[in-house]
Amino acid sequence: MDRWSIMRNSLSAVLTLAVLLIVTALPAQQGTVTAIRAARIIPISGPEIANGVVLIRDGKIAAIGANVAVPPDAVVLTAAVVMPGLVEAHGARGMDAPNENVPVTPFVSTADGVDPVGLAFEDAIRDGVTTLHVIPGNATVVGGTGIIVRPVGVTVESMIVRRPSGMKLSLLPSGGRNKAAQIQELRRAFDDYALYVEELGDRRGGQKAKGEPEEPFDPRQAAMKEVVEGRMTAYLYCPTDADVVRALEIVDKQKLRAVLVLGTECWKTAPMIARKNLRVILDPQLLAWETEPESGREIRHTIPTYFQNAGVKYALQVQPGAYAARSYWYQAAIAVSYGVPRADALRSITLTPAEILGVSDRVGSLDVGKDANLLLLSGDPLASKTWVETVIVEGKTIYERKNDARLRKLLTGKEITDAP
Repeated sequence: MDRWSIMRNSLSAVLTLAVLLIVTALPAQQGTVTAIRAARIIPISGPEIANGVVLIRDGKIAAIGANVAVPPDAVVLTAAVVMPGLVEAHGARGMDAPNENVPVTPFVSTADGVDPVGLAFEDAIRDGVTTLHVIPGNATVVGGTGIIVRPVGVTVESMIVRRPSGMKLSLLPSGGRNKAAQIQELRRAFDDYALYVEELGDRRGGQKAKGEPEEPFDPRQAAMKEVVEGRMTAYLYCPTDADVVRALEIVDKQKLRAVLVLGTECWKTAPMIARKNLRVILDPQLLAWETEPESGREIRHTIPTYFQNAGVKYALQVQPGAYAARSYWYQAAIAVSYGVPRADALRSITLTPAEILGVSDRVGSLDVGKDANLLLLSGDPLASKTWVETVIVEGKTIYERKNDARLRKLLTGKEITDAP
């Protein structure tokens, strides 16, 4: 075994032990009351509250407002700003590989490919992301189903909020296919399912006539059945505006409950998408440039504003590995700097993605009865110098910046145990 393999295995073991220690050290929350006093509370679902209190009981938000009484036995925390945890509407964080080699795999689940103690989830927590949609990537045809998770737990099962979350479909040519072949492959996947159902019905009819046991439904087709019958959302990736037109045709023909995951070039189709009353997840690249044919002048297009003006609900997306666009704070701030209203930009990384995922009854805003997923910030959420100081998930403190050893070493070169 080479030195790199030894180092990698040792690091994995250390990280696993660290996560185990963090999770097992979380105090039991049953009956515990926590009160967070904040100079600003940003509920997302309503106006900001100055000098207010968020009261947490048994992992849920019990009260919120400027005149909330703090019980004498409550654990009291203070913060400059409190807001809901961020919600990631689309991504492949924690997966060992975002795409399968086989183009049509409706029976595959990302739950089988997620590393629960990987650094991806640690980074998500540090950035304030408390709910994540882990779904197959775009280099597929029918990529299988995703899961919605909280970014803490020692097993995938302990992380899951909802399974399955939806199925990934894609119009991006991959596997050596051209665009026409990609679309044909997707259509064939639906035709093959329809043929299977028809033939199953015929076989079952013959079995019933003979008094024989009925052939069971193939579990490998179960997810496809949910999508075709409208009980599961199809997340359909469209790299270009022309692909949006084709996607809408497929949605109409198959009567899909769909969310469009858009490439950078799709801003021109915002009015068309609005007429279909669909919601979208935008590409991490929020600006598009176009050269005016006659003058040669470069025209900048701010993508979120087109969907904003068309009345389309949208969620922002990040680009893992990028220097700045890896952060939802940066993406929201960029959107605001180019004309998106501040409240809408914040909503696009909290409540709107929660609505898209179908979990807005639990997360995405600070409302009584919802899960106590909160961020305690050092300042305004869109300010460049603001830090996520504390992350609370379902009433449990899972992160404190003062105890973040990796961040401290990155910024200062010192370990937490080092002398000041």
